[in-house]
Amino acid sequence: EMLVMDDGWFGKRNNDNCSLGDWVVNEEKIKGGLKYLVDEVNRLGMDFGIWFEPEMVSPDSDLYRAHPDWCIHIEGRTPGLSRNQLVLDLTNPEVVETVYGMLKKILSEANIRYVKWDMNRPLTDLGSNYLPPERQGEISHRYVLAVYRMLERLTTDFPHILVEGCSGGGARFDPGILYYCPQIWCSDDTDAIERLIIQRGTAMVYPLSTIGAHVSDCPNHVLGRTTPFETRGYVALAGTFGYELDVTRIPKEDREMIPEQVKMYHRYNDLIREGDYYRIADYGENRLYDAWMVVSKDKREALVTYIQVMQRPNYKSRRIRLKGLDENTVYRDEQTGETYTGSALMYAGINMTGLHGDFKGKLIHLTAV
Repeated sequence: EMLVMDDGWFGKRNNDNCSLGDWVVNEEKIKGGLKYLVDEVNRLGMDFGIWFEPEMVSPDSDLYRAHPDWCIHIEGRTPGLSRNQLVLDLTNPEVVETVYGMLKKILSEANIRYVKWDMNRPLTDLGSNYLPPERQGEISHRYVLAVYRMLERLTTDFPHILVEGCSGGGARFDPGILYYCPQIWCSDDTDAIERLIIQRGTAMVYPLSTIGAHVSDCPNHVLGRTTPFETRGYVALAGTFGYELDVTRIPKEDREMIPEQVKMYHRYNDLIREGDYYRIADYGENRLYDAWMVVSKDKREALVTYIQVMQRPNYKSRRIRLKGLDENTVYRDEQTGETYTGSALMYAGINMTGLHGDFKGKLIHLTAV
């Protein structure tokens, strides 16, 4: 269990137009200092994580004022801002040393077990004051190599820290970054129905264990849509699972579901992380429902997730055919106690019943008899 402190803890970061690059704890906000906060969280039985955006710099920052030439820019042109920030020129070893030194100091101060390494804007105005003219075309490649070197140092100096990659969500997904970041935030679009399509596409290439997925607040901050808290939990279960919300401000009935959802995560996490993933139905194609399942390597356990996105008039059930089971094994539905052979579940299918309304979901846990 872990509490992660997001953006805003450093420098004079009271809004998003300043202080990136000033990786110093703001003790006016963090009363007693970072170690005190982390120790208090640890005392409650939770690990502690922290957010960084090490590749960026705000024009309104001490770092930029001291070194305005350390950002990627074309000499003689005003660099374009995106999200009120610029990109540091990581092809310059002095930049890397300075930034990594600040990160290392913070991570050495307290028992930090997780880092969310964010990167929230694209590279534009590709020019470097460090590289000679004939090597300006190498910036993008050398930039990525520098990111890898920083992550190599971080994971070597702090082997106990889990690093999660992030770039506006899933833009950091690639096999190279997974070498250092075994999980990556899938998308800043956390609406559960949107996530059905987003996570389905991601899971075509990457295992569920790498997909950062959380239950977020409703109405959703991107779409304004409201989905049941239970359904949000089922969708987030097809990933790393967590909560992206203020638990003190959500409805009481939602808050009371959290302990059971956490138990659900712990119960099925090993299966989801290590099992084989099968697609059953794709909401992106049928626009009505989504379904997938995970089967253990020995085919003696399976977890089916079914999400009814849109209810249809007079439809009482929908039959889905499962995949990946052993045809000759008898499986018991944990909830109903009914038993089926693997061949019956795969070729005849099973009825999804008892769901009335839009955005409803259910899990079916099958174990070999």
